[in-house]
Amino acid sequence: MSYGGKSLSRLWRRLYGLAQITQMNTDQSENKYKNSRASNLRALGTFFVCGCLSGLLFAWLIRRASLLEFFFFRSGKFYIPRYSYRFAFGLSQLFGLAIAYIVSVSKHWTKPIQGTGLLFICAIVALGTPALRLITPAMNSVIGLNWDFVVAPIAFLFLLACTLCIASGGPKLLPLAVIWQLVFTAIGFTFIYLIQSLFQHPNDFYEYSQWPVLEGMLALSFCLWLIWRRP
Repeated sequence: MSYGGKSLSRLWRRLYGLAQITQMNTDQSENKYKNSRASNLRALGTFFVCGCLSGLLFAWLIRRASLLEFFFFRSGKFYIPRYSYRFAFGLSQLFGLAIAYIVSVSKHWTKPIQGTGLLFICAIVALGTPALRLITPAMNSVIGLNWDFVVAPIAFLFLLACTLCIASGGPKLLPLAVIWQLVFTAIGFTFIYLIQSLFQHPNDFYEYSQWPVLEGMLALSFCLWLIWRRP
């Protein structure tokens, strides 16, 4: 074999060895995020518990007598939520999702969200409710109180559905994501109704059961979507 042939043979062996090492590193990286049932259950449990705790924190804040005027203003017999109420709701929900996400990714139960998508998700979760409150006067003048009681909650679920699409990398599944959020929200309200029917406790108990259940179900829907759309 000529000198040139030997050189090409050595070069080929080196390139082949480098390709094998690269493949091994890729396999090891993929193995960090095994699609196992145990990992999925741990991630789901973490998101649900953190969502419930964030809802409990929000309920505790808005029920404190010393913070009543900070979160509400009085109009006749009714207490109307201020912007601070909406910001507290968004930030508490973001807090629960962020803690669950950090734990799940650090334990390799779920894959991290790539690019700037995570920043957009945080902004939508934290600022979605205050933004809807900002346009409420204009919307009420156009369509009346139906905005407050019907359209605004659906718009909020639509924003959460957008975060699912951002997390999964595309808008093609947006209609399914909206239905996904509606289903989990309906399940949450069903649980709240059952709790109230069984225990018949006063209003304080309603607040302390409503928000943990709702935020827990929304966090669960987010995690389950990440698991389903995981490549």
